[in-house]
Amino acid sequence: MVSRMLPRRRWRWLVLAACLAGLLGAGAVGPTEEYTIELGPLYLPAAADHDALEQPQPLRLALPVEGWLRSMAFDVVDERGEQLPGALHHLNVIAPEQRELFSQIRLRIGAAGSETKPYSLPWFLGYPLHRGDSLLVTAMLHNPTSKAHHGVKVRVRLGFTPSTSWLRPLPIRPVYLDVMPPAGQHAFDLPPGRSTRSWEGRPAVAARLLAAGSHLHRYGTGLRLEDVSTGKVIWEARPKIGGRGELVGMPIRYFLPFGVRLEPDHLYRITAEYNNPTGKVLVDGGMGAIGGVVLPEGGKAWPSVARADSVYLHDVREHGGPTPSGVESGHHQPHHH
Repeated sequence: MVSRMLPRRRWRWLVLAACLAGLLGAGAVGPTEEYTIELGPLYLPAAADHDALEQPQPLRLALPVEGWLRSMAFDVVDERGEQLPGALHHLNVIAPEQRELFSQIRLRIGAAGSETKPYSLPWFLGYPLHRGDSLLVTAMLHNPTSKAHHGVKVRVRLGFTPSTSWLRPLPIRPVYLDVMPPAGQHAFDLPPGRSTRSWEGRPAVAARLLAAGSHLHRYGTGLRLEDVSTGKVIWEARPKIGGRGELVGMPIRYFLPFGVRLEPDHLYRITAEYNNPTGKVLVDGGMGAIGGVVLPEGGKAWPSVARADSVYLHDVREHGGPTPSGVESGHHQPHHH
């Protein structure tokens, strides 16, 4: 009897389709461990904006664990270990030896603002971690309350499936797209009335977009991702607006069952739409970003960092970390969430 074997790629997609269709909301399966990173201690004076207090220095470390990263949680605590809601302005977890899919900035594997809840991947997906991998953690704090706090620490908790587990998740990569140029500030001045802001780019390798989240500021009316080469809109995200006109939430989209293929020879555009009713320019009033996960296609190697690239160097200068010469860069600027 002669049997035909499906190509390895097709088997991967059959398995992924079955898992995504039936288990996307499922809890953890198999062993899960946690690794905690701390920044601080710091002093937060009362009623202090981020410009008025000493910020934590960027922390670079070599990971002592190996496996697949599947969840992240963030909090800020005082010297008694009590949480300080609203103290985190923003935080980034960066893999400095990796690059983003659409640009030469260093790979963002996690980010948070004051409103960010802990997030996790389904058990069959994970970002691969190797012992000795470099991580760069940057954070910015503020204190909107009338009480000062001592001994403040920022905690980042990484939940991962260890490499010794029988469970071997599919190795995904984060993806990040912003309406502003990849390196530098991501906030922009918002003119009165209706306006849009866009950025275009091409992925370095073919990959399938499995899921994405979205981010806008107040007066944002929509965020759109489109394939310019085909004219097809991949996703249009509309914000949830509260009773007083405030933006209270942005959607998350799962592209089931096979994801959306991102082609290296296609041009993609992200566009943020705003309607500012105030009649004046709002300085740094706008942002527009999409963050998600992709599965690289065909087992191709992820592209390497080009350390001499101007975008890479700009990213290092803006967000901190060692430059190619080994000198530690200046720390991050505001509005980089």
